[in-house]
Amino acid sequence: MHISASTLQYTADSLYCVDTQWKPDFVLFTGDNNGHPAPVDPNVLESRDLRRQRFLKQFLAEHLKTPYVIIPGDNWPEEFDKVFGAKQYSFDRGGLHFVLLAPDRVWSLPKHEGLSVFDTATWDWIESDLQQARQRPTLVAIHEPVFPPTFLDAPRLRQMLARYPNVVAVLQGHLHVDLHMNADGKAYLVAPSLQRPPAPGMKLVEVHEAELIIRTVSHDAAKGQFEMQPRVQRIGLPAGLQRPVAPPVGSTFTRGDYSALPAQPLVKDASLEGRSGELVKNALRLFLPTK
Repeated sequence: MHISASTLQYTADSLYCVDTQWKPDFVLFTGDNNGHPAPVDPNVLESRDLRRQRFLKQFLAEHLKTPYVIIPGDNWPEEFDKVFGAKQYSFDRGGLHFVLLAPDRVWSLPKHEGLSVFDTATWDWIESDLQQARQRPTLVAIHEPVFPPTFLDAPRLRQMLARYPNVVAVLQGHLHVDLHMNADGKAYLVAPSLQRPPAPGMKLVEVHEAELIIRTVSHDAAKGQFEMQPRVQRIGLPAGLQRPVAPPVGSTFTRGDYSALPAQPLVKDASLEGRSGELVKNALRLFLPTK
């Protein structure tokens, strides 16, 4: 979303469009959510980061009636755990298994992104979760893309996901452009940013028994409205994972078979600066693959 003081109304209008036009079962926010802090309360000592997260939660409560799930991005991730709780969790919904991920340790350098990694406990949890979901079509969501590789642990995570044919797609953000790449029998998707050019928008995923159909909803600035684009992306589900699809019943949004790592603060790890050269090597392997 990239919420800022100047885009509050645009974002609110976008969420109203979700509620009234597209009416999904739930919304997935893949990070870089909000840079606008709540006003300072003279009676409460709060960091700017905490006020950003608190503002975001209140903003969504006021402007989005559809249920949502959320993870932090590389912009404004601090204090996410204090307001939203776990940033690494999984659940079942609508016949699919969802695994949402965010890094444990990061380091920031000027004009340098991607110095982010998972801890051992997180690797163990991801592996265990994917194992248990082997019979369910699985979608993994993360902010910084696994493929194309944009963070330190991207190659290792891709290797892990490659061992699980139940993972049919990875939903990603960060790059602000609409991408669809296939690798290891999976679709690696990057959604457009809601705020950033060249085509601000969002993705709408339809769940069918044999496939996922993904449509792009883009904002037309001249018309001041969102419009469904003609492009259709299809992700087939392996025959062994296909199940009859029934719309969720009831008015309460429930996350079946929910699992999560304990909410933990993001750790700033200066030692990651020494690994910055790996980011270049990861990118080069995309264009010059080795055996």
